[in-house]
Amino acid sequence: MSGNLHLNGSDYLMLGFDHELRRQGFAGNSCQITLELGAAVSPAALRQRLTVLTNRHPVLRARPGGIIFPKWKIANGNTAYPQVRAHRHQPGLGQKLFNEPLAVRRGELLRFDLIERDDGRMTLVFTWAHALMDAAGAEYFLAILGHEELPLPALDFPPPRRTRLRLRERFRLAWKYLHQIDRFGKIAPRSPGIRNPGAPAQLRYHVEKFTAEETARIRAHGQRLGGVLGDAQFHAAAAMVELHQLHQRLGAPTPSYVLPVAVGLRPKGTSGPVFSNQISMLMLQFFPDQLESVATAITSLKKQTAEALRAGLLDSGVELGKISSLLPLPIYMAILKQGLRGEICSLFYGDTAAVNPHLNSFLGVTVEDFTHAAPVTPAPGIGVIFYSFRGELRITVLHSLKVLNETEAAEFSTRLRARLLNP
Repeated sequence: MSGNLHLNGSDYLMLGFDHELRRQGFAGNSCQITLELGAAVSPAALRQRLTVLTNRHPVLRARPGGIIFPKWKIANGNTAYPQVRAHRHQPGLGQKLFNEPLAVRRGELLRFDLIERDDGRMTLVFTWAHALMDAAGAEYFLAILGHEELPLPALDFPPPRRTRLRLRERFRLAWKYLHQIDRFGKIAPRSPGIRNPGAPAQLRYHVEKFTAEETARIRAHGQRLGGVLGDAQFHAAAAMVELHQLHQRLGAPTPSYVLPVAVGLRPKGTSGPVFSNQISMLMLQFFPDQLESVATAITSLKKQTAEALRAGLLDSGVELGKISSLLPLPIYMAILKQGLRGEICSLFYGDTAAVNPHLNSFLGVTVEDFTHAAPVTPAPGIGVIFYSFRGELRITVLHSLKVLNETEAAEFSTRLRARLLNP
């Protein structure tokens, strides 16, 4: 792949979140996948495999550049290859690594940390810049890294465009999306705000794991309440109901809640292009009386989703992203927040579904467990990721220490777990 691959609108949005997080003192928009391995892997073998892929695809050590039509620029020859670091196990190391920044502007887009355990097992922590690729792409890249027999898909092309539109039509579509955000802004959401100003600018996460039996029970609830899109709609509705309850407990009522739902744009059955964010954002707004139960939340979610799809708002979001990538990042983020009066959303939400099946092993070693983590900006300061590993549901609840303390976040996580099991 050449280093002149242009950032698409979603890539640029993720770079914007990186700018916003760093501006407020956080590590940046870096995501993390953690593999719990049944035995240690060789750091040298991992470095060798990583070097082969990096030489083949220079974008893996490129840097974002360009004010207009931003693109990945090949870093100079002195730029180091992605790091592979070895550590001895210590409590809390994974969370510490989550808050260690990547030097994205110098071409550090990936990092690997191997944590050796006393029992011979190993934890592999893969950190990547969200501007480079989304969770599906990161899972596939990690699978390729751990399985030499898996080829990378063809990558020497930009993300596919559905149609070539005239400029006037592109602006019309983008305006439709902005109009929806402005409509949401008339009854704008309010996050809990910075409640712990003395706390460090760090993010934390809690992971809830469900057994196969519990997962089957949750899926049954989803099919009963959510219909065709049962799992995803049920997960989102349960999260929003618990978010509303959290605001009530904190004494931070809000007139509305805005939820961005990432919708994948990859053609079904494909995994490429890997090095990009192949998503559009579907924006939904809920009011407190719609969040009294999971059933009422799903009713609102279904109605809004159907209306948005009929109105073509997915394509509108794609066109808005393309046009917005012509703006300098600070201006872009200011405009993004202005529509909701300084807010970005009420909850960062992701549902990546089943983990890539090739990640059952890595470099010949069994993968015993899997965790996803992603950053959240200080407003709203909370997020939830749903995914399943070997048929068992996992939830990662993320939070900013400046917004929620560990106890409050753990309670939210526990209550969300209970809500999914007993809606």
